[in-house]
Amino acid sequence: MPYQEVNEFRSRWERLELVRREKFDISLPRALRDNNVDMWIHVMKLGSPDALAKDLGAGADVLAPRPSGGSCGYFIFTDRGGDRIERAILGGEVLRGDGGYDLIGDEADLRKFVEERDPKNIGVNMSGRIAVGDGLSHTGYLRLVEALGDKYAARLVSAENVIADFRDRRVISEIVEYGKLGEVTRRLIERALSNEVITVGKTTLEQVAWWIKDEMLGLGIEPIFTKLFMPQVLYSARASAEEYDSPDYVFQRGDLFQFDFGFEFMNLGSDIKRTAYVLPEGEIAVPAGLQHAWDEGLRARGVLRGSIKVGRTTGETLEVIGKNFEDAGFVWVNLVNDAGFSGGWAKVWSEALEARGFSDDEAHKTQVSTDCHCVGNTGDSEIEAGPCISGFRSAVHHLVLKPNHIFAFELFANTAIPEWGGHRVRLGIEDNAILTEDGVQFFYPPNERILLIH
Repeated sequence: MPYQEVNEFRSRWERLELVRREKFDISLPRALRDNNVDMWIHVMKLGSPDALAKDLGAGADVLAPRPSGGSCGYFIFTDRGGDRIERAILGGEVLRGDGGYDLIGDEADLRKFVEERDPKNIGVNMSGRIAVGDGLSHTGYLRLVEALGDKYAARLVSAENVIADFRDRRVISEIVEYGKLGEVTRRLIERALSNEVITVGKTTLEQVAWWIKDEMLGLGIEPIFTKLFMPQVLYSARASAEEYDSPDYVFQRGDLFQFDFGFEFMNLGSDIKRTAYVLPEGEIAVPAGLQHAWDEGLRARGVLRGSIKVGRTTGETLEVIGKNFEDAGFVWVNLVNDAGFSGGWAKVWSEALEARGFSDDEAHKTQVSTDCHCVGNTGDSEIEAGPCISGFRSAVHHLVLKPNHIFAFELFANTAIPEWGGHRVRLGIEDNAILTEDGVQFFYPPNERILLIH
């Protein structure tokens, strides 16, 4: 057979298909059996994008001969014993080959299909906890119930834990892709926070945000964030908070800022931070107090890394982390409210600090908190679709940390800076990592320094 060059589009499709087949073989059996689900029916509709469309069929499509009548496609996974889970599509087709599926049939065959297998329970994509598991519409549910009949409709349960486990049990092909994603993200954000992009006294916060989005388009990548995320000033020697909170704020000498950024690629999402400092005239390094604060953040990262192990729930892990931080001389600030939705950072931080108790003789200590959240398959939009080690994500504290869990390794370190009149700066340190049997490992070189703008 003559050699046929594989173009970039086909290469991505084949790699996604490899991921799906591997997850069907390796991740799916445990996801079903660990959650005691006999059959998983994932309902999709043409024209109504589902969060698991790429997971279940990058090369599969929903057929809807009667879309105005609510026609559905059913992706069905049945535990019939043995090592392999049976996979079927009723009301769909695959682009090329079998797509990893055993059977492809018509939507009208659903009741007969289910009756022949007689599952004790049937997981479906409806959830009050995670959005990615809640794709089944009300009309789709009514159609499903009618198609199954009373006997099997009574056996419907939520497939939310199956979906969370299926996604969180990463296979090697996913891990390889994530390593590529992380490195590209790191390079882009570090370029964005450099003199290549930022000219002191001219460049605005918003211009940096547009630059990085345009660079992504040049790489053939669509940004995951619809909101225009831009660098956030943490401290300015010249401007007030009211001034530097504006998208039109121009970078000034003495500014300390950070950029929280990520994007979706190959059905995976990144989420990392980098911090930069604009050097005042005549200076060649960050102030000693700021460097101490940064070093404290890195020391806290080491404590956090050693506290996360396979086999514990995220709630249990959070307790271990708090104890280890306190034993290492930090003040543990267990945030129980999300700053983005509960009044801002100052409010939630002070509430958590008050709950812990704080005395004047601890003023020299660095205060630390953590939000090691799941990054999901499309990045920041799916934070709680899997295990999260955070005080304000208690809905997932029962989930057990498993091998190959990919997550945002994120912490916040709040330290007083003597050169800035004792003003405290809350530094966010975040990279993407994977939890293995040997502990936490990074996909790419993690953040080790404050970037300098000349």
